[in-house]
This record gives sequence, C-alpha cells and structure tokens, in this order.
Amino acid sequence: MAVESAPNAMIVSNEKHEIVMVNPHAEELFGYGPNELLRKNADVLVPESSRKILLDMQAPLFLRRAPPKRARRELFATRKDGTQIPVEIGLTPIATAAGTWVLISVVDVTERKETEAKLRESEARFRSMADTAPVMIWVSGVDRLCTFFNRTWLDFTGRTLEQELGNGWASGVHPDDLDRCLNIYTTLFDARQDFQMEYRLRRADGVYRWLLDKGIPLFAPNGSFEGYIGSCTDITDLKHAQEEALGRQKLESVGALATGIAHDFNNLLGGIIAHTEVALADLEGGNFPIEEIQSIQAVAVRASEIVRELMIYAGQETADFELVDIAGLVEEMAELLKVSISKHAILRTELASNLPAINGNAPQIRQVVMNLIINASEAIGETDGVIKIRASRVAVRQASRGVARAPEQEYVQLEVSDTGCGLTEEQRIRIFDPFFTTKFEGRGLGLAVVQGIVRAHRGIIRLVSAPGRGTTFQILLPCTDKPARSETTNKAPSPSVPTAPATGNVLLVEDEDLLRISMARTLRKRGFTVIEAGNGTVAMNALSSYEGNIDVILLDFTIPGASSQEIIDRSRHIRPSAKVILMSAYSRDIAAGVPQVCGFLRKPFPLGDLVQMLQKALAA
Repeated sequence: MAVESAPNAMIVSNEKHEIVMVNPHAEELFGYGPNELLRKNADVLVPESSRKILLDMQAPLFLRRAPPKRARRELFATRKDGTQIPVEIGLTPIATAAGTWVLISVVDVTERKETEAKLRESEARFRSMADTAPVMIWVSGVDRLCTFFNRTWLDFTGRTLEQELGNGWASGVHPDDLDRCLNIYTTLFDARQDFQMEYRLRRADGVYRWLLDKGIPLFAPNGSFEGYIGSCTDITDLKHAQEEALGRQKLESVGALATGIAHDFNNLLGGIIAHTEVALADLEGGNFPIEEIQSIQAVAVRASEIVRELMIYAGQETADFELVDIAGLVEEMAELLKVSISKHAILRTELASNLPAINGNAPQIRQVVMNLIINASEAIGETDGVIKIRASRVAVRQASRGVARAPEQEYVQLEVSDTGCGLTEEQRIRIFDPFFTTKFEGRGLGLAVVQGIVRAHRGIIRLVSAPGRGTTFQILLPCTDKPARSETTNKAPSPSVPTAPATGNVLLVEDEDLLRISMARTLRKRGFTVIEAGNGTVAMNALSSYEGNIDVILLDFTIPGASSQEIIDRSRHIRPSAKVILMSAYSRDIAAGVPQVCGFLRKPFPLGDLVQMLQKALAA
C-alpha cells in the first residue's frame, strides 16, 4: 500500500479511532517498535490537552452526509518516552469497504520552529540594535517598498511607522530634491548596486535637514535578491562647516593674490611716477620725453595683463566643458602666478609644444593650478626654492605602475613640483582629506577641492613626496583627438581695409571721465564727430534729442543711470541703423547674442584698436 512507502509518517485510524495501519517513518518518529501502535487509540499520538482538538478535526470526516474534507493543523505530538515534539498533522478521509477511515500524516516541524524562533530572535535583536543606533535606518523589499524604519528615523520625522511604510517616507523629502532622489533610488535599485545620495528631509519641527543616504542590496545565501538596507546621517552641520571652511580657503587664496598683486602694483605705480617725473623734467628743459612715455605705456600694459588674468581666475567664463589648451592656460596665468608666490620662490615653466586639447572647464583647471602653486609656495616658506610647472603628453599602459585604476589611453600631464619641506607618510595618506591641513591655522579643503575637480574631469592625481625632498603633484587629464592650437588661431587676423570713409558720428557712453575724454580727443583728431555721455541717462537723452545721424554707439557695458541693455533697446527702436560696440573689462561672453552689437573691446585697449574697429563698423 502507498502508506508503507510514503516519505512522511503515515497512520490510518478507523471510526473507533483505533490505529489500523502505520508505516515505518511513523514508528521511528514516535519511538515505537514494529506494530506497537496497532489497535491503540489515535489520541495516544498527542498530549491529553490536544486530544479534543484531534477528535474535533476527525469528527466531520466521519459524517457520511457531509462531503469529505481535509484538515491540517500544527500541534505537539507525544512520543513513546513522553517527550513532545512540534508537528504538522493532516487528516484525509478514506472510503473503504469497512467504512470511512482517516489517513493521518505527521510532519516533524522541529527544525522549522527552531529556525523561525531564531529568525524572530534575530529580528528582535536587529530592531533593538537599529532602534538604539544613532543613525536613521530603513529596509525595503524586492518591490522597492520600505518595510522598516528605526526609532531614530521616526523620532526625526515625527511620524509613525505606518505613515512611513511603503512610499510614505517620500512625503517628507524636499520637493526640489524628490525627483532626483527617487530617480537615483529606482535606477540603482533595479541595477542592484550600492548607492549614495544627498537630499533634504523634513524634521518633526518642519525644518528641512540635509541627509547622506547610503543603501546596499541584500542577498540570501542562495544568491536571491531580498531588497535593500540603508542608513541616513544628518550632514547639515557638516555641510555648513564645509561651506564656511571653503569660504575661508577662498579668502585665504584671495589674500595671497591680493598681497602679491599689491606688491607688484606698488612697484608698477612707482615706475610710472618715476618716469612721469623724468618726463616732466625733460619737458621743462625743452626735450620731448619719448622714451619715458613709452616706458609708462609698457608698465600700464603689464598692469592691465595682471588685472585681466585675475579676472580670468575669478571665473568669468561659462561653466561648460570645452576644449582647453593646458599649456596656453598656464602661459596666460604666468604673471598672476608670479605675484601669488613667495618672493623666496622662483617659478619656472616647461610646457611642451603641440599638446592635444583636453575636454574640461578652464576656470576649474585654473583653480587647480592656483591651489597647487600656493601650496608649493607655502611649502618653500622663508627659504629660497624653486617651483616648476611642466605640461607634457604621456601614455598610460596596463603595465604602467603608480597609476591606480587608470584607463589605458593618452593623457596631458600637468606637473607642479617644489623644493620645499616635503610630506611625511602620515601627511601623504591624509593630504586629500577635507579639513586636513599641515598649517598651524585651521585651514584646509584646498587639495580636497583639487581632487574633486580632477575626478570631475575623469583625471588622476599622483603624489611623490618625502620630508626634506620637496613635493611633486602629477595630474593626468584625458586627451582629445583635437589639437590645442592651430596655425589659424596662433596668427593674428589681418585687418581688413575699410571701403568707406573713416568718419562718422559716434555716441561715446563712458562714466570714467579720464578715459572718456582721452577717447573723445583721439577720435576727433581722426575725423569723427563725438557725442559724449557720462552715464546712461545722458545717453538716452542724446538718442532722442541729437538732431544728426548716429552711426555707432560706443557703449560701456556697466554704467550708472540707464543700463546698457536699456540703451541698446532704445536705439533699436529710434536709431535702428546705429551699430553698437560694447566695451568692458569682463569677458566677451557678455556680448554674445545681443542684437545690434557688431564688436567688442576688452578694457584696457589701445586707442588704435578702437579706431580700427570703428572704421570696420562704418565700412560694413
């Protein structure tokens, strides 16, 4: 019979509840010998407290008018030696010639109960640990819905567990962060990858706080995915501290620049004053001081170059990535770098020619160069030393050593080295940590910022240093397949020959009196008619009241009174034929896309360039 060969314990009882058949598995489970259970009452299988339950389970099965039913229940079973074990008992009616019998299947669930007990104990231990943890902890299932939040989370949000479960937690995320937060969570959840994100969550008092949320996927021993567990840390105070430290670092950088620039400008102004006194003395003696005037002009040009480089360093360009010429960028910064370093340091450059361009953000690369140069200068200190900047092309192969996780390709390598005090092993390990500093004052973040910029450019940093042997930073930035410079960009454009007379009516709008007067004198000597306006309001009146034609508006971008944009808009309506040339100390990006603007002059500029641009505008 099938009962004998069944893999589980099987017992058959008749209507009198007598055991009429039993298989070996049942005898082994209950501790009886062969045939010892036969003719015993079936209630011997369970303790006295459960016998009525067993009888109530069997009773419906013997009612012939009721359809046969199957019953199943978990009970304790009694072995021959009196010990009790948890079992699952199933009852099935069997129709036989002698009447209705009941097949009793018994499954020992001791291991399952022990596993369940251990699981409950583990869950209780986890909840106790999670609820006492200082961080906010959450757990989600395979359907992305959250199934647990610890007490720290609930205390933070002031909400109940029921309110937060599922997607309820998302109602506390700041509206400006919600889409980004859910997108990161969903994308990396589906990819079964670790994730880390920052977002603002509403605290119980209604204040939004910044959280750092880290999530990792959970997998069972058999490899099946079981959801995610995550932890959140309130980093609001840390972010504020970082912002304050970054602000201090920027002020320190500006202070270093200001000190160097002030020193150089004092020297330049001293030279101008000295040449001016010599020129005046020559004039009194009846001589024309041509050499002194040329020297004054050269000093002024050098001063204007320093100011221009300072404005470039301030980041007036757009933040988009573009093709950047590393060698050209360092050349542009040369004067600014020289005035930023210690007077005990000598700056040398070795820039390879024909370097390829990199895809990057020029203001950020300038920030990297400036930070490394200032660090090198401080490492040299009060002793004489040398700072070198090198730019070269290098190839990284898989066999290359010292370049961890560097993709195999070609790079432009920017190297800044100094002969300063060098770094200890401990300092080298922590040099890129935020707030770590080797200075006595609480300064930091400089090299952490450098590392962040280099990583954003998919670059790599190598550091070589030892106490007393100086420090070398090598920054590898991926090359593009485009040259950084071309012959057409290196050559100055040939001025076009004007085809119209070099005369016309010019509205000159400039609030700096000395500059406006000298420009007006020069233009009048060249045959132009000049209408002067010292502010935007006077310029607006001139556009309306001047009876003659206005051919060109020479317009300073930043002026008091009516703005330059208002002047352009007014001229478009009442002087549509007038061309506009903008003047500014800022980048020419300000003139991009402005209607009627046909030229741009970056201050300071030679007056000869001004005349040439006016001639081109009139000849067009």
